[in-house]
Amino acid sequence: MMAKKKRLFPAGPQPVFHRLPPCLFLVFLAFLVFFPGPVAASGRAGEKPIVLRFSSFIPPSHPADKLLKDFCHQLEKAGDGRVKLEYYGTGSLGAAREQYEIATEGLADIATTCCGYTGCRFPLALGIQLPFFAESAATGSRIILELMKEGFFREEFADVVYLFPLATTPCRIFSNRKITRVEDFKGLRIFGGESVFIDVCEALGAVPITISTPDVYMALQRRTVDAGLAPWTPGIAAWKWQEVTRWVIDVPLLSGWHCNVVMHRESWNRVPADIQRKWRPLFPIYARKFAVLYDTLDKVMRKRYENYRGGEIITFSETELHRLAEKMIPVWGKWVRENGDQGRRMYLAYVAIMKKLHHKVWVQLPGLYPGK
Repeated sequence: MMAKKKRLFPAGPQPVFHRLPPCLFLVFLAFLVFFPGPVAASGRAGEKPIVLRFSSFIPPSHPADKLLKDFCHQLEKAGDGRVKLEYYGTGSLGAAREQYEIATEGLADIATTCCGYTGCRFPLALGIQLPFFAESAATGSRIILELMKEGFFREEFADVVYLFPLATTPCRIFSNRKITRVEDFKGLRIFGGESVFIDVCEALGAVPITISTPDVYMALQRRTVDAGLAPWTPGIAAWKWQEVTRWVIDVPLLSGWHCNVVMHRESWNRVPADIQRKWRPLFPIYARKFAVLYDTLDKVMRKRYENYRGGEIITFSETELHRLAEKMIPVWGKWVRENGDQGRRMYLAYVAIMKKLHHKVWVQLPGLYPGK
């Protein structure tokens, strides 16, 4: 009596591939091995996306708000559905001064910040705001990106991942006193902010006034303050200083504010490496987009001021600009000394970058600037 053959599979209906001829079965198996896309896709579709909170102090009326939202959209797009951004504008997660702490403490995953609000924390990065540092937001942004490539600011921003700069345009002087030469700054009561501004006032014999920004309009109107420092756009569009001042002195007494977009380090590490690689090229692109936006807005606001009844723009001659730049040598020198070797290296790197861009270096420090 012959022994029964042992079944390889239990009796009953068999899976379809068991009924395939051997050659077709091998083809089917190869397809599963080399083309697992649908299987992987269906598995990924079931995963919950990483949700990141983006915090900004910029109001929705400002064009930069729209650009920030577009940046969030591009991050999501590059994330291929695996990352979602929740946008919180107008300081809804915290005031402008609190944005950096919001990012470091993880209350938001990404935040817009300004170094001037916590200047003692970023002494090297505040060098971007030195007088005559950059003539436009585009130049300032380009310089920051080049300095970052050389490793500057890495230690100061060790708590976060620095994504890209939001360099603004240089500050102008909205004034009720006519200023046509360096000597006219003496005794000028001028509103400003951080330590660089105070050093500038000291160098010019001006009197620094530190009050809250919303109070400046009334102070200018009552003449308890003679002047205020701001780029064209916030000075006119946000704070309406053109209504309570007679002149705008169009000289870069302070360069643009060093603002930026930073990310909570642990949140960055949660983002898959392949998405990080897709994100990185977006950072310099949006740094340039914001710079172009700020420069364009300033041109529009300057033109608007030209048509404003009763207002007058004062520009300095080349000779007077050189005299003003010479007055700023002690300000730059103090910043270099306070930052030690990092300050010296950054000044030399700045000079090299400016020459590479074919821009003039106005403040030439003795002993550091080549040939001085």
